[in-house]
Amino acid sequence: MRMAIVHDGQSFTTERLQVNTVCYEQVISQQPSLLPRIVELLRPAVVEALPPYFQEINSNEDALRWLSTVCAESQLFTVVLKGQTLPMGFLFVHEQSEDIVHIGYLLGEAYWRQGYASELLSGFIAWAKQHTPYRCLVAGLDENNQASKGLLLKLGFSLQASSEENTQIYHYNIRP
Repeated sequence: MRMAIVHDGQSFTTERLQVNTVCYEQVISQQPSLLPRIVELLRPAVVEALPPYFQEINSNEDALRWLSTVCAESQLFTVVLKGQTLPMGFLFVHEQSEDIVHIGYLLGEAYWRQGYASELLSGFIAWAKQHTPYRCLVAGLDENNQASKGLLLKLGFSLQASSEENTQIYHYNIRP
């Protein structure tokens, strides 16, 4: 797969995806149509293994509360198919320190098993190598999430010891 990364402030593109940062204030003032899309994307099958604040997002008010929580604790990126306007998913980046970040992602069910998650994470890794001081990416996932587990291993993440029940922690070393 050809991977051309274009960096523009806090966004990047891949062959099929446009990935942009978004903030709470921006949604409220400029993108209120994002709220019903959040409700649409955060369906039970998508969020079943995610933290409680991802659960039961059934209204615009729930979506706004979720957005506020997510934006308070991490940098939020929307993942949009090129040529489209509404996101197909989200990428979350939480800086633990200047060089270690926790990442997470989710895609709507309609976008599973089409290579989008691989393209998204590969694109983010390439972007991070070029434009950030990040040394290590950390991803945690439910031990039963075989698809994400396989993806992380394919991309070069390694399984670390974890003290959290039912959670596996993976690291990706960007630089030594």
